[in-house]
Amino acid sequence: MNNIVFEKVCKSYGKVEVIRDLDLEIPEGQRLILLGPSGCGKTTILRMIAGLEPITSGDLYMGGERMNDVEPGDRNVAMVFQNYALYPHMTVETNILFGLQVAKIPKNEQQERLNWALDILGLSEYRARYPRELSGGQRQRVALCRALVKKSPYFLLDEPLSNLDAQL
Repeated sequence: MNNIVFEKVCKSYGKVEVIRDLDLEIPEGQRLILLGPSGCGKTTILRMIAGLEPITSGDLYMGGERMNDVEPGDRNVAMVFQNYALYPHMTVETNILFGLQVAKIPKNEQQERLNWALDILGLSEYRARYPRELSGGQRQRVALCRALVKKSPYFLLDEPLSNLDAQL
């Protein structure tokens, strides 16, 4: 079961407490949308799930396993950041494939996943372009592709629609 459970999770930056006693269960297959004003902790919660922010106190479980001390790369989480986080020296294709290559996914499967994701998000014709040659919406779609190809049970999106093209 790939659920996510927060038990009395707190996050502080020095003396500033930004998350206090978060108790939350996200069942497998459910979508959760966090809404709130800037600075209320939405991104911090996502970053704790991804392992990019340490938890000050409490416990985070994913799939029944306590994750507080599990490295980000060992969590099998796909995350799309608000600012894209694309490698400027890599093409669309190499940006998308990079994580699969690191994970040593067979090359034929990499290509299948790449073509599938590019097709879904209408980026096939842009595969040889660099991020600087793309619009903000296209860059956001490349970031979405990179997360999709991972085929992770946990898919985190930090303001994923803020830069997408209106027609998409």
